[in-house]
Amino acid sequence: MRARGEKPVAIEDATRARTAACPSCGGRLRFRGATSIVAVCGYCHSTLVREGARLEDIGKQAELLADDTPLKLGTTGRHRGEAFTLVGRIQYRYEAGLWNEWHVVFDGGKSAWLSDANRDYTIAYLSPPEPVPAFEALKPGEALTLIGDRYSVTNLESAEVVAGEGELPFKFVAGWKAPVADLRGPGARFATIDYSEDVPHIYIGERLPFDTFGFAGLRDPDRAGEPTGRALAFKCGGCGAPIEKHLATTTVVACGSCGTVTDVTGTVGEVVQKNEVNMRASGQSIPLGALGTWRGARYEVVGYLRRRIVVEGERYEWGEYLLHEVAQGYLWISEYDGHFSVIKAAAEEPKPESPGRGAGGQPKPRVRYLGRVFEHFQRSEPKVCHLVGEFNWRVELGEACRADDYVAPPLILSSETTDREITWSLGEYVEPEALWKAFGLKGRPPTRKGVAPNQPSPHAGRTFGYWFAFLAFAGVALLMQFGFMALGSSTQLAPLAFVVATGEPARLVSPVFELGGRDGLVNLHTTTSARFAWLDLDMQLVEAESGRAWRTTRQIGMRSLATKDEASSDDLAELRQVPPGRYSLAIDAKAGAFPEPTGAIERQVAGQVRIYRPSVGWSNLWLLVGFLVLWPLVAFVRAAAFEGRRWAESDYAPTASDDSGDDDD
Repeated sequence: MRARGEKPVAIEDATRARTAACPSCGGRLRFRGATSIVAVCGYCHSTLVREGARLEDIGKQAELLADDTPLKLGTTGRHRGEAFTLVGRIQYRYEAGLWNEWHVVFDGGKSAWLSDANRDYTIAYLSPPEPVPAFEALKPGEALTLIGDRYSVTNLESAEVVAGEGELPFKFVAGWKAPVADLRGPGARFATIDYSEDVPHIYIGERLPFDTFGFAGLRDPDRAGEPTGRALAFKCGGCGAPIEKHLATTTVVACGSCGTVTDVTGTVGEVVQKNEVNMRASGQSIPLGALGTWRGARYEVVGYLRRRIVVEGERYEWGEYLLHEVAQGYLWISEYDGHFSVIKAAAEEPKPESPGRGAGGQPKPRVRYLGRVFEHFQRSEPKVCHLVGEFNWRVELGEACRADDYVAPPLILSSETTDREITWSLGEYVEPEALWKAFGLKGRPPTRKGVAPNQPSPHAGRTFGYWFAFLAFAGVALLMQFGFMALGSSTQLAPLAFVVATGEPARLVSPVFELGGRDGLVNLHTTTSARFAWLDLDMQLVEAESGRAWRTTRQIGMRSLATKDEASSDDLAELRQVPPGRYSLAIDAKAGAFPEPTGAIERQVAGQVRIYRPSVGWSNLWLLVGFLVLWPLVAFVRAAAFEGRRWAESDYAPTASDDSGDDDD
C-alpha cells in the first residue's frame, strides 16, 4: 500500500479507456463512467480517487457484509430501452438491515443509481436541486412537490455506509452518515432526497419489478449469501442459549427461550433488547424451518412474531410468519383464528378515493390499488408481544405502529405508520388446506372462527348467479305464458241461442263450427232468463268427422221455492281434452216453472250457450315466479349475514358483536 506522502500515480494515457494500475497491488482499474472519480480495487480493496490524470490512494476499504443480492459488478440490464452496466456499489446499514446502491452507467455515458433493498428495486437519476424542507421537519405521509409531481414521504432513515466496491462518482468512508428521505409518487414514481450534502441531492425515478430490467450476468443464486443449513452460531446475551443465523440478510435473531433480541450483522452478537421471559408462542401452527413451495418458489419459514391490540379493554392477538427465498426475497403469512393470508410489499402507493359510508352512516375511507377499490376496515395500534427466529430488521418486543387495513376480499391492503416510515403491504386470503399441502404440514389446520376481514364470501357471485337464473327462468315462463295464451286463443263463436217452452222437451243442434287452439279445455257458458223456473240441459259436443262426442248434463235455476235464493240463471261447464277441429253442439232441454209472488208463471225459458276455450290464467305464472324468487332471496340474505359478521369486527359495525362461531362455509 502506498504511503500517504507518495506521489499520486498517473492514469495511463490511453485515456479513452480510462484504465490505470492500482498503486498498492498493481491490479488493473477501469473507469467506465464519465462521472466516476472513486474506484475500489477489486484485489486489495484500496480506495482510489481520480483527480484529472492522477490516481490517489486514500486507504483500505472496509469489507462488505455478506448479503444475498442477485446483482454484482458487471451485471447488465435495460431501463426504458437503454442498456446499462453496474459499475459500483455502496452498501448501507440502517435499522431495517442492509441495502445496496448500485452505480449504473448507460451505454450513452449517463449514470443513475439502482437501489436493491430486500428485493425492492428502484432506479433513480440525479435531478436539478430545488428547495426542500429540512430532514428533521419531514414526517411520514407528508406531501411534497418535486419537479412538478406530487410525492408522499414514506421513509426517513439515517443510514450508515458499510463499504463500497467498483467505481463511484464521489468520495466516501466507512461509517459515513447519510440522512435519507424516500418518497412515493403517482404509479411507480419514486424519489429520494439525500441530505448528506450541504445542498440536498434529489433523485427521481421509479420502482419496478426485478424482471422489468432484463438483468444478465447475475450472481449464482446458489452462492448468493449464506446458504440455508450453513448457520453461524451465537450465544444469546439473555439466557446463554445457542442461537443461529442462517441467512445473510438476517439483522436480528430472537431467542426462542427468553426472547432476547440479538443483532447478528457482525461476527459477534450484540444484544438489542434483553428480556427475562419470553411469552409462550401460543398458536404457532407452522414451525420454524418448514420448507414449502408457494407460487413456484421454495420458501423457508425463518421467523415468527405475534402482535397484540387492545379494543375496549379486550386483547386480540395474531401471528405472523416471516418466509425467505433467495430469488424472491421475503414473504409474510399472517394467522388469526384459523384464517391465513399471504402478504408481500405493495408495488405502489394506493390512491385515495371518495369515501363511502359505514353501517352507521359514518364516512368510510377508500383507496384504489391496481384497479381495485379497497374499503377501510380498521385502524389499530398493534404491538409485538412475542418473537422467535430470524428477522431482516431490528425488531423488538413492544415495537408499535399505527395500522390501517383496507379490504377488497380476498385481498387486504395494509399500511403501517411509525414516526420514521409508512409502508404498504398487500395480502391475499388463502385456504388453510392449501398452506398445509404446500408446506407438507401434519395434522389438520386449526378450526376457523368467525369471518376474517378479507375472507371471500362463500356466497359471493352466487347471489348474482341466482338473480340471473331467476330472471332467465322468469323470462322463459313469461314467454311460455304468452305462447300458451296465443295457442289457447281462437275465433269467437257466435252464441247458440235457444228457447224452451215450460213443460215441453226441446232439441237444438248448432251449425258446424271451427274450434281452434290446442288440445285442452272447452267451456260451455250458459246464460238463461230463468227466475222462477228450472232448466235441464243435456249437451253434447260432437266432432263432425269422427262423431266422437263430449257430453255434459246441467241443471239451471231453482228446483223448488225453498231454494230460490241459491238458484242461479247462469252455468259454466267444462269439457276436457278436446282437440281442435270442426264441431256441432246438440242440446236436449226440459224446462218447468213455479208461480211468482204475483201469481204469474213463466211460459218459456230463453238462453244462449257460448262455446270457447278458456284463456291461460296468470296465477300459475305468479306462483312459479314466487317459487323461483326464493333462491336469490335466500342467497341475498345469507350473503348479507356473512358481510354483517365480517364488518361486525370493524370500525364500522352498527352494534357491538361477540362472534365466536365457526366459519360460515
